[in-house]
Amino acid sequence: MADQSTEPHVNLALGLRAVPGGYAVLLGSGASVSAGMLSAWGIQCDLIRQIASVEGTSIPDGDDDPYDWYVERFEREPAYDSLLADLSGTTGGRQALLRSYFEPDETEREQGIKQPADAHRALARLVADGHIRVIITLNFDHLVEDALREAGLRPTIIRRPSDLTGMIPLHAQRQGVVIHLHGDYLDPDSMRNTPEELKEYEQEVDKLLNQVFDEYGLIIAGWSAKYDPALVSALKRCPTRRFDTYWADPYPLSTTATELLEQRQGTYVPADVDRFLTRTADAVTALTERNRANPHNIATAIATAKRELRSDGPAINLHDTLRREAARLADHPLRTATPDIPQPELEAEHERRLAAWESESETLAALAAVTAYWGTDTTDRYWFADVERLATVTWGTGQRALNDLRRAPATLLLHSAGIAAVAAERWPLAARLLTGPRAEDIMRRTDMPAAALLGPETVLGLHTAARVHGYLKPIFTGHVVANESAFTEAWERFEYLRLLVQEDAGNYISTPHLLVSGMRGDYRPLASQWLDRELASGDQHPLLRAGFLGGDLERVTTTQKVVDSRISEWVDQINRSTSKMINRFGPFYPTR
Repeated sequence: MADQSTEPHVNLALGLRAVPGGYAVLLGSGASVSAGMLSAWGIQCDLIRQIASVEGTSIPDGDDDPYDWYVERFEREPAYDSLLADLSGTTGGRQALLRSYFEPDETEREQGIKQPADAHRALARLVADGHIRVIITLNFDHLVEDALREAGLRPTIIRRPSDLTGMIPLHAQRQGVVIHLHGDYLDPDSMRNTPEELKEYEQEVDKLLNQVFDEYGLIIAGWSAKYDPALVSALKRCPTRRFDTYWADPYPLSTTATELLEQRQGTYVPADVDRFLTRTADAVTALTERNRANPHNIATAIATAKRELRSDGPAINLHDTLRREAARLADHPLRTATPDIPQPELEAEHERRLAAWESESETLAALAAVTAYWGTDTTDRYWFADVERLATVTWGTGQRALNDLRRAPATLLLHSAGIAAVAAERWPLAARLLTGPRAEDIMRRTDMPAAALLGPETVLGLHTAARVHGYLKPIFTGHVVANESAFTEAWERFEYLRLLVQEDAGNYISTPHLLVSGMRGDYRPLASQWLDRELASGDQHPLLRAGFLGGDLERVTTTQKVVDSRISEWVDQINRSTSKMINRFGPFYPTR
């Protein structure tokens, strides 16, 4: 087995970050027992004891006594279907009997028993963030899929071999796939637990296991490898080892498990499943945040993009990177995961998702800024359509704040490219960005310019756009524009133009992050005064000629007056509440 100086959960987190979706999880009964469930063997023994009780027999408490009694009494192995048939003559009765083992009653629910435990919720986090896609469980319960659904995911569930027919390929399972290798309690005929049932699998099941064990790294937890010969055989016959294997168990591994782990040159983790998977998920989150905080990666990407844009030939690598990043974000599980989070946990979950989107979107935002500033109409096509693509979502279940957050990559892309276009005075591109891409206002069922729906306050659930300003500043400063002042100027101008589009579309304008000047009752954004100067020449300005607000100067000036009036009212309100002009919405900066 591998000897590593770094803690196993850190090594695994690094692997999950390096190869998203490259690891599969194999869960044994230990993952369910920690949630208050009986193991499959424990349920079987309890059913046998009930049968013995009906016959007036008392079975001793030894582990194998119920099984041995049943075999001696009925001269056959105790399969679930026969056990349930002995105890109930109706389908409804048999299902009710099984449900009592897997579904919590009111008291158990209050105690948190028979509900997803820390391990299941850690897995749900890893699936929601795109790090895990394949989960094989040997348990009959629904703890894994319940945790995934709590996180807003819609996993594919495989309960029996026939479900594998027509299944979406494993690599495309963005919402996760849960494979009940030994069956599901809602489908009693699929449940297998006797030595005869576990001796071999169907051909299609073996084919799936061959693929998983060959192509994926493995995270094994809560499984002893003592009682599942077909599964042991599947692991033994896998000749390759593409990624690492981690086997978590708080107790020493069995002889069979040790041999399997040595064959895969894996790592033994002396920890229970809840602790190991939770620490792993936390480490992945920490690495994501660290990567976001390290500017070196983005600086390198920007420098490479600049070199390509200066070259004579097509910027093929830049094109491919932009297309790959946009496709990855479009297919990201957080784009479709809209959980119904308990209100006390909503703020923390929203912050976790927002931080994840900031990290995941950084490369696309940075490269789009570089391309929008130094590029051409040709290179604009590398990313332009993705504004509309990433702004297009369907309304899901759960809180609106988490639904709106699914447009976060579109907001960050729009602002990054738009600010760069304004800084470079590429007015036709700026106008196309603000009026071209379309999206639906889900609440009003109205189609409108995507820019009118992608305000940072609305999409990101922020009181002010200051966070997006701070997010983009290190991307631009020194890389795209000369200094912080140049960035702030470009931010002000683009965001003001976007607010005009938002107002023109009939969408309420929330608290902008803009510099203003003037006196009480007559404050104006500095960007509005800039626009007056730009449009002094009339409707021949390139922005209007490119179709901004229909190219109608009167429409622009009318909208300006409305927006400026609203901003002036806000500044007055803030002035009345604090002389520092800062309230919970964030700062305005009036200058006289």
